[in-house]
Amino acid sequence: MTKTAIINGRCLFGKDIINTTVHYCNDRITGFGNEFTADRTIDAHGGLVTPGLIDCYARLREPGYEKSATIATETQAAARSGITTILCAPDTDPVTDEPATVELIKRSAAAANGVKVLPIGAVTTGLNGTQLGEMLTLSESGCIAFSNGDRTIENTQVIRRAMEYSAGFNLKLIIAPQDPWLSDGVAHEGTVATRLGLRAIPAAAETVALSQLIELCYQTGASVHFSRLSSHRGVQLVNQAKKDNIPVTADVGIDHLFLTEMDTSDFNSLCHTSPPLRSRRDLEALRDGVASGVIDAICSNHAPHELDGKLTPFAESLPGISSLDCFSGLLLKLANDTRIPMATLIERTTCGPAECFSLEQGRLQADSPADITIIDTDADWEFSSDQMLSKGKNNPYHGWDFKGKITHTIANGEQIN
Repeated sequence: MTKTAIINGRCLFGKDIINTTVHYCNDRITGFGNEFTADRTIDAHGGLVTPGLIDCYARLREPGYEKSATIATETQAAARSGITTILCAPDTDPVTDEPATVELIKRSAAAANGVKVLPIGAVTTGLNGTQLGEMLTLSESGCIAFSNGDRTIENTQVIRRAMEYSAGFNLKLIIAPQDPWLSDGVAHEGTVATRLGLRAIPAAAETVALSQLIELCYQTGASVHFSRLSSHRGVQLVNQAKKDNIPVTADVGIDHLFLTEMDTSDFNSLCHTSPPLRSRRDLEALRDGVASGVIDAICSNHAPHELDGKLTPFAESLPGISSLDCFSGLLLKLANDTRIPMATLIERTTCGPAECFSLEQGRLQADSPADITIIDTDADWEFSSDQMLSKGKNNPYHGWDFKGKITHTIANGEQIN
């Protein structure tokens, strides 16, 4: 057994920062302070010591789309950003709708760098939106939650049955609220889409679906996590649902806290996302939702592509941003550039998602997993897409200046970055 002490760190406990020593043995935190002995030390040099970050929605592309990304490459990018746990989307090939696929993902993750990869199972077989998948069996195989990925379930009866089933077995659903009949477009319905002649997706595509889903949650008692909110009205609807004690949680993709429809004004396909980047008003409402806790978590919404998928006209390009490499840089920039406290943002990427999905990770406390991140909050650096570890280089942040950098990522007691 190797006993390790992290010394000279400013440790984040909830909203409090305390100068203390963190001790862990093998893969568990054992305590804090100076009363423990250690076989080795890690000097934080005054850095901020936090729980390892948790990304509650990312596409790792394996199995099936290894030309775009692999679990090995994407977990390297995650470790660079201080992420020690990832919930991976089910839209693989084959779809994550059978225990064999879950086992394949788990084996690939075990052979990678130590970042925990938690599969999200498919709500419907083949993500076809019609036949419910074997959610209980998938849960027993290791799926942490269930989603239909980016494919909308059009049949309301299927959604209701999925909620009733999940409520009966205490399973968590992840749903990206999007009305299929209002979302046949590529850009936010606003002045930019009109000027560029792009097919538009109104904010109502999100809010109409969200209203329906919240009512079904109320009727069935299902625990649902609304993923990748994009609109100010969406934040309001989730807030009201929580006030009504409906068991819902929500996250926002990191890109929607920085980019707006204006970033697509030159047909920049790197900013073609799903859901689309919306107005400045929406961005500010999403930031307010993060600050207030209406939004429980911030995810990467990581979507790596081969560059050919972006080197096409905007409307024909594949949606999504490869965001794992810059996730922590953006998170720290949000703390530096807004009034949202650093502690709040760390909560939204640690204990926030941990509570949403009943994970033991995400906390600095005795007997918790030794998943730890150390941040030099004063380090200045420039992001370069040329230096990305993700296989997908589709990223619009090249040349952005960041303040604050991950110096150590520790997963299961092993330093992986």
